[in-house]
This record gives sequence, C-alpha cells and structure tokens, in this order.
Amino acid sequence: MEECNTKHKGLDGFNYDLNEARIHGNFFERIFHNRRLNFWLSAVDYKNKKVLDIGCNTGIVLIPLKEKGVDILGIDISISDIKKAKKSLSQKKLSEKCVQVANAAKLPFKNNYFNVVLLSDILEHVTEPNIVAKEAIRVVKPNGIVLVTVPNELHPVVKYPWVRKLLTGRKNVDEHLDIPFSKKKLSKLFCETKIIKLSFIGFGSEILGIFKKI
Repeated sequence: MEECNTKHKGLDGFNYDLNEARIHGNFFERIFHNRRLNFWLSAVDYKNKKVLDIGCNTGIVLIPLKEKGVDILGIDISISDIKKAKKSLSQKKLSEKCVQVANAAKLPFKNNYFNVVLLSDILEHVTEPNIVAKEAIRVVKPNGIVLVTVPNELHPVVKYPWVRKLLTGRKNVDEHLDIPFSKKKLSKLFCETKIIKLSFIGFGSEILGIFKKI
C-alpha cells in the first residue's frame, strides 16, 4: 500500500474511525467531530453540484451529505474504511457505488469533472501534499472550488501530543505522518488558484482554505 496517501496497511494512519469517534468518543471528541461535521454540511451550497470527498474515511461527511441528496463520490486508500462506509450506506438504503478505494495522488477521474472537491484533514497525512493538491485542482471544474482543512501548527492540541491525549482520552495519538500547516504553507499548495477564504476554525485548531480554480 502506497505511503503517499492518508492510510497505512489498509487502515487509517492512526486506526481511527472518525464517525465512531463522533458518536461514541469522549465528550471532547463528540463536540469536536460534530462541530466539524456541521461545518462541512453547510460549508458550501451543494445543490446541483457534483462533489468529491477525498479521504472519506468511513463516511463521516459523505453519508450525511448523501442523505441530503447531494451528488457526491468518496475515495479512500483504506480498504477497511471503504468497507465500513459501504456497510453504513447499505444500512441507510443508499447506493454503495458512491465510495471506492483509490489513491488521492492519482485520482481515477477525468479533468474538470467535479464542481466541489473536499479535502478534510487529509494533506497532513500524505508524503506529497503538493501532488494531492494538484490532483484536486485537476479534477475540479473551472470556477469550481476546493475546500481544505488542515491542523494549525501553532495550536496546543496540534503541537503537543500530551494535550491531545488529555482531551481525547486516547492512549495513542501517534498518527502515520501527521505534519501540521501554517496558512502560508497551505496557500502555497494552491498558488495557481484564487484564494476565497483562509481562516482558523475548530477552536483555532484547524486552518480552512477555500480555493477557486481559475
């Protein structure tokens, strides 16, 4: 399994089901992941748009959007996460065909195909984020947007593992390749696009970038 994407040995880099954490995690995790989900559900007008969720995990964002009737596809390099996503989709009587195993550094889609591309906490886990960013830009249509969140390198929860352990209750917070970002570092990856928004969200722990293909 290639290391240039978010997953390692068929699992999330830290063997962490985000949807499970949102529902059954401790108080902090439930608040964080539910706020995060609510943000993504209203981050953009998805109506009549074709959407790609890169690194969809087990469907934490994809499935709620699918339930709202959004035309969305999700990819993840983790076979086990895609299996879980398909199971959840089936339980909700939604098509399993909207998710597939694929590499974010080599997306199986033609140029200018999607109106919106989501990169929710993905770029920090890949060895070549510049390639993943270029692929996201390649598959989005002109005037389409790429929405990105990455961890803020200056935030204590991101900077100090012991703070993350304390807040989440997780004994192990080591993540396969977890490189935080600054605003400057993120914007450089999308220098050929127009920056629509670059701000802090999630109690300041994350950086949001909204980039428009020109």
